[in-house]
Amino acid sequence: MKRGILLAATTALLGACSFVSPDLAGGGGDDGDDTTDDPNPDDPGDMDGDGVAESDNCPDMPNPAQGDGDGDGVGDACDNCAAVPNPREATLGADAPIQRDHDGDGRGDACDLCPHLASTSPDEDPDSDGIGTQCDPEPGIRNPAPYWNGFYEAPGTDWQVPGKGGSRADWELVRRANGALGWRQSALDTSQRHQLLLSGDRQEHFVQTSMVIDEIAGPGGATPLRSATVSYGFDRNGLSQDVYFSCGVRRDTSNGASDVVVAVQVDDSNNGGVNATSWGGGMVGVPLQVTARADRGAVGGASLRCTGSDGQAKQEPTLGTSTSPSGQIGLRTFGMRVWFDYIFIVEPRPAS
Repeated sequence: MKRGILLAATTALLGACSFVSPDLAGGGGDDGDDTTDDPNPDDPGDMDGDGVAESDNCPDMPNPAQGDGDGDGVGDACDNCAAVPNPREATLGADAPIQRDHDGDGRGDACDLCPHLASTSPDEDPDSDGIGTQCDPEPGIRNPAPYWNGFYEAPGTDWQVPGKGGSRADWELVRRANGALGWRQSALDTSQRHQLLLSGDRQEHFVQTSMVIDEIAGPGGATPLRSATVSYGFDRNGLSQDVYFSCGVRRDTSNGASDVVVAVQVDDSNNGGVNATSWGGGMVGVPLQVTARADRGAVGGASLRCTGSDGQAKQEPTLGTSTSPSGQIGLRTFGMRVWFDYIFIVEPRPAS
């Protein structure tokens, strides 16, 4: 499982932690006016006046010794992960390469044990699994390494669309007005299901994402339901059986209702089911966090829990099913144009 380094989020602390990325600042240096206020006017390339010009690994902070303990090219004096390599990388919308810090709390993604939950307190990890207490679904059990993707680049080959219409090209990298990066469909579609699925089979799991609904299609197409979900188990039998489990938001446009509900759903030929609770009001343009938790119970049984939050209200439907929720995990929309901020996945079971 890919490790972007650490992750993810407990919904119990949403009131204290922001889950929408702040503006990602880049560059720095002179204020741009015509008066020279550089610390070292004799050498305009030495913006911080520490005697080092073009090769300065902290161009905006004096550090004449140029210490770089982790060897990532960023000096210790300005490194947001001083002990873990977190190099500056080119990022959409940034004037210069930056050290990525998704939640903007001053700890870079590479060393932040919950990179999508801004926090001023030190990360705690009592079970030493690399997942901070604030975002660990099982803080007392050493879980396998999590998967984290902050959506800094367009979808790569580790993401796929296996046979149900659409492609990776349906998704684009979008930087929003507040500076946050994420993935969104390039067009609104009323009938085609856009799927962006992570390869690999998973069983019990904790999945979290933050998203914004930009547009909901009107009546028409194959079904009036419009949805945006975390989806898993889709086509797990090689396209021979259309099985999926999903957690997210949906709206029924057949009755013209404006309410959006948060729902957990199992859809297969043998054991379909859905449980939804009304969120109420218009949810277009509102940052939403969705968390899916699937646990295998007795043999052949499973419990699917879904939590939706806008930072104020929460809805938490649960659905029991006899179908085991194993399969691929991804983001799925149908008739909604949605921007996704990140995805974080933990397999909540003891590591072997």
